[in-house]
Amino acid sequence: MTTERPPAAAADPAEKTKGAGRPGSRVSRPLVYTARAVLCVGFLLLWETASRRGWVDPNLFGRPSGVWRAMVDYIPSDKSLAALKSTGAAVAVSFVIGSAAGTVAGLLLGLSPTLNAILGPFLAPINSIPRIALAPLFIAWFGLTMTAKVVLAVSIVFFILAENARSAVRSVDADLMTMARVVGLRKSALLLKVVLPSAVPTMMAGLRLTFTYALLGVVASEMVAATGGIGQEIVLYSSSYQINTVFAILVELMVVAVVMNWLFTLLERRLLRWQQT
Repeated sequence: MTTERPPAAAADPAEKTKGAGRPGSRVSRPLVYTARAVLCVGFLLLWETASRRGWVDPNLFGRPSGVWRAMVDYIPSDKSLAALKSTGAAVAVSFVIGSAAGTVAGLLLGLSPTLNAILGPFLAPINSIPRIALAPLFIAWFGLTMTAKVVLAVSIVFFILAENARSAVRSVDADLMTMARVVGLRKSALLLKVVLPSAVPTMMAGLRLTFTYALLGVVASEMVAATGGIGQEIVLYSSSYQINTVFAILVELMVVAVVMNWLFTLLERRLLRWQQT
């Protein structure tokens, strides 16, 4: 006795193309890099052409060739290095202080429902205050010193990291926390072995963001009032219409931010090696 097999179902065309339209699927890296290069080169050529033909005022908008000459002349100079050193020191101090204090505060709020109920509602209102509006107050209190720049940047970094760490702790899998308590992990072991490893991706994303904000806070404070730093250089060259040098300084800041973001990415990969099989 033979039984007929049902005909094989025809392959659904939708199944063949399923996932083809999702972001990040089958992306050609050479195509992406080529498209990026074309966009950058096209923008620079358009900018240079517009400046040379008078479509835009070169005294106000500069031109790529002038920016390049300004980078070659200004960035290696002693004046540029002194400004970068002053700003870098303030950014480093404010980032370390703000990150450490904000992370500890966020972990405490995330682990303690009582503290979170008391102090949590104050985070959003205080963080909503524009920091640049506080710059004159900090300058009046601390004078034209690095302390005023650091306090302004810390006031930005602290609240971002506090909210970030609190959210990271509260997003840890509840079942994982229950199992850890069942096997007898105490608070310190629970924090080190469960909470922190699970919160690393969220907290590293916050650290990358806060470094940029620390840099912005310090530069903004220097632009308001300071005795040196990159912010003062931007104000000086802007007021004298040396726009190409201003763009050269902005390129310098972008390079610093990109390098630091790359270093944080490497650190995150190292900390998350335990996730790899």
